[in-house]
Amino acid sequence: MWLRNRNWATRLSFKNAACALLVAGMGFLAPSGAYAHAVLLNASPANDAVVEATPANVQLRFSEPVSVVRASIKIGEGNSIDLPATSGSEVDLAIPRPISSGTAIVSYRVVSEDGHPVGGSIVFHVGAPSAISAPAVADTSVLLQGAIWSIHTVSILYLAVLIGGTLFTRWLYPAKSLTRRADLVIVLGVLLFSSGVYLQGLDEMGLGLAFAGLEPLLVVSRSGAAIAAGLALVAVLLVSIPVGRASPAYLPLAVLAMGAASASFAFTGHCNVVATPWLARACIVLHGATLLFWIGSLPPLWRLSRTGLTDPLAGFSRVIPLPFFVLLMAGAALAWLELPGVQTIPLSLYGRLLVLKVALVGILCALAIYNRFWLTRPAAAGDQTACRKLRRSIAAEVALAVAIVATASLWRFAGPDQLQYAARPQAFSIHLHSGEVMAQLKLVPDQAAGTAKAEVDFLTPDFDPIDPQGATLRAWNPDAGVEPIKYDLKKSSKGGWEASGLPTFDPTGWKVDIEVLIDDFTMKHLEGELRP
Repeated sequence: MWLRNRNWATRLSFKNAACALLVAGMGFLAPSGAYAHAVLLNASPANDAVVEATPANVQLRFSEPVSVVRASIKIGEGNSIDLPATSGSEVDLAIPRPISSGTAIVSYRVVSEDGHPVGGSIVFHVGAPSAISAPAVADTSVLLQGAIWSIHTVSILYLAVLIGGTLFTRWLYPAKSLTRRADLVIVLGVLLFSSGVYLQGLDEMGLGLAFAGLEPLLVVSRSGAAIAAGLALVAVLLVSIPVGRASPAYLPLAVLAMGAASASFAFTGHCNVVATPWLARACIVLHGATLLFWIGSLPPLWRLSRTGLTDPLAGFSRVIPLPFFVLLMAGAALAWLELPGVQTIPLSLYGRLLVLKVALVGILCALAIYNRFWLTRPAAAGDQTACRKLRRSIAAEVALAVAIVATASLWRFAGPDQLQYAARPQAFSIHLHSGEVMAQLKLVPDQAAGTAKAEVDFLTPDFDPIDPQGATLRAWNPDAGVEPIKYDLKKSSKGGWEASGLPTFDPTGWKVDIEVLIDDFTMKHLEGELRP
C-alpha cells in the first residue's frame, strides 16, 4: 500500500525527521515489563532489632514484586553507601562490609506496577544502639504532585484533540483538509510526554520538583511509564505523516494511531495490580480509545455547527452511540475490577473521585441525549436556533470533558484500597497468662503509618505488678504468609513495656508470643491469638 504513495517521504522536513528520530530513540527506553504496587510486609533484621553481628544482607518482603530505585545504608554519622539490590517480592540488599558496632539505617525506595513509589527505612543495631540522626524522609512535594497531575491531564487532552480529532476528520469528514504543521505537533508531543516521564522519575526518586540531570529519565526507563510515553509519541508520529486524502493509508494511519494511543494507558495505573490484569488492560484500552475519539470529535463538531454542513454531524450522531456505550461499560468494568468492595467507595479518595466522575459523566450523557434527539436533526436542516443551542451544548461537553479527564488524573495519587476516610481503628487489648506471670497486651493503631504500637503490662497471678529483666514480642500471621517478626520490648515512660511498628493495623489472623525473662534463671512464654 505504501508503494502507491512513495513521495510521502520526500515531503517530510528536516524537523519532522529529527523529531521522528527522537521518538525512536525514546522507544529504546521502553522496558520489557512493569512492576507492582506493594507494601512492606516484614524485614530481616526487623526494625529496631539488636543483632550480635552484621548480617550479610537486609531482606525486605513486599506484598507484590517491586523494582528497587535506590537503596542505601547509613552507619552512625557516616555517609550513606549505595547497596546492590535484587528485584521481586523478596528484595535482598547486600551489606558490603561488616559494621563494628552501633546503629545502621537502611533506606529504600521501590516502584510498583501502577507507577507508585514506595519508600521507607529499616533501623537496626549491631551490639548496641548509637546516637544517630533520624532517617531522611523522602520529599513528597505538593508542587511535584501538582505538576504530575497537570502534565498528565494536558497530555490526555492533547492526545484526544490530535488523535481523536484526526480520526473524526478522516473517517466522518474526509473532505476536510488538515493544515496543521507536523513538526510543531511532534515537538509539542515530545515536550509533553518527556516532561511527564521526567516528573515520574523525580517522584520515584523522592527528589521533589527539581532538576536532577538525566537520572530521572534513566530510572523511569525501567518502568511502564516509558512504554506509555513511547506509544503515545508513536501515535503522534503516525498522524503527523503527510498523506493525501486519496492515499489508501489516509484512514488506516489514524486508526493505527488511535490503537497506539489507547494502548499506552494499559502500561500504567491500577489496572496492572488487579487479580485479572489482562481483563483490566483490555478495558482500559477500550475505555481510552472511545474517550479519545469522543473528546477529539467535539472541537470539529463545534466548528461544523456554525457552517451548516450536515453530513459530518449526521454521521457522528449515527456512530457515537456504540462507542459511548463501550466507554461506559469498560469504565464500569474497571471500577468493578479495581474496587475492593462497594462499601469502600465513600471511605477512599479513589471512591470519592469515582463518584464525582460518574456524576460528571451522567451530566454528559444527558447533554449527549439532548443533542442527538432534539438538536442534531433541526440543526442539520438549517434551524439557526438549534445551531446556536447545539454550539452551546457542545461547548458544555468540552468543559465536562476537561473536568472528567482532570478528575480521573487524580487517581494517580489514590489507590482503590487506600481507605483514607475509614473510621479510626480503636485500641485492642488481650490478656495472656501462664502459671507464674500474666501480661495485658494493648495494641494502639497508628492510622497514618498503617502499623500499631504494643503496650504490655506484666502481672503476677495475684494481679500484682512485676518488673521483669527483659521481654521480647514476636508476631506472625500464618494466613497471610507473614513469618514471625521479633520486637524487643523497652521500658516506657508509663512504667510498662512497649514496641512500635507492628504491621498489625488489622489484628485479624495475627498470633503473638511474649518471651519474659523474670530473673536470671526463669524464662516464660505467653502465647495467644489476636481476635478483634
